Amino acid sequence: MKRIVSSILSAAILCSAFAFAGCSSAVEGVTSNPSQASGAAQTSAGEANLSGKLTLNGSTSMAKVCQALGEAFSAKYPNVTVEKSGTGSGDAAKAVSAGTALIGDLSRNMKSEENPDDYTIVQIAIDGIAIAVNKDNKVDNLTSDQIAKIFTGAVTNWKDVGGADQKITVLGREAASGTRDGFESIFKVEKKAKYAAELSSTGEVVTKVSSDPGAIGYVSLDSVNNSIKAVNVDSIQPTEENIVNKTYKAQRPFIEIYKKGTDSDLIKAWFEFIKSSEGQAVIKKAGLISVK
Repeated sequence: MKRIVSSILSAAILCSAFAFAGCSSAVEGVTSNPSQASGAAQTSAGEANLSGKLTLNGSTSMAKVCQALGEAFSAKYPNVTVEKSGTGSGDAAKAVSAGTALIGDLSRNMKSEENPDDYTIVQIAIDGIAIAVNKDNKVDNLTSDQIAKIFTGAVTNWKDVGGADQKITVLGREAASGTRDGFESIFKVEKKAKYAAELSSTGEVVTKVSSDPGAIGYVSLDSVNNSIKAVNVDSIQPTEENIVNKTYKAQRPFIEIYKKGTDSDLIKAWFEFIKSSEGQAVIKKAGLISVK
């Protein structure tokens, strides 16, 4: 009888040992996913192996966001450098066509003479165009009609639009500028605008407006700082909400282009990064409205 009890007890202990071993094996199987581990390794390897120079050319209004995206992109892909150049949106298609840039930046839609059918076009953000005046200017609002009259020379003194008795200095961008193209088309002053000076970058407009009490110009909304003031247009504030709902009329797309049929890992990775949550955060931090 003792031998029978002993045998039964030994068998129970042995079964318990096997059962524990089986449970342990099952837990390890749940926590360890070979496909996920492999995928992570492949992603890491892909990021490490991507290398080269990604060249961008075109809009100066996009310089800030492109620089920020480039820095974040290079941090993700340490063997990649991003170079941004250009003096305006008019450079974008020319540079991509000539092969001096992989990607072109335009702060406007492409024109028919730029052969848009030859390129893949990706809108990366929406930007507001600020009507900028000196921070000490008492004028806080201008109607679309007043803006058009100021930039065409029909109104030349601030007193005629509710400001001080002071001559208006009208500042604009160079002919190739996407900001100029966007502004002039929105306010219907193409080929009619009369500028005291045509400046080659957004930064120059900000500097000139901040130093001249009578100046007015147009800049990318994200370029507005404490040295200048963005007036309301038709009593609508230039805010993200008003740009999204399109009540603020002075807005334009930020687009990037590359040659159709281009098989480039750099370009593919760039646009995948822009679409990612990380890339979208960079765009928002740059003061732009992302395109979902």
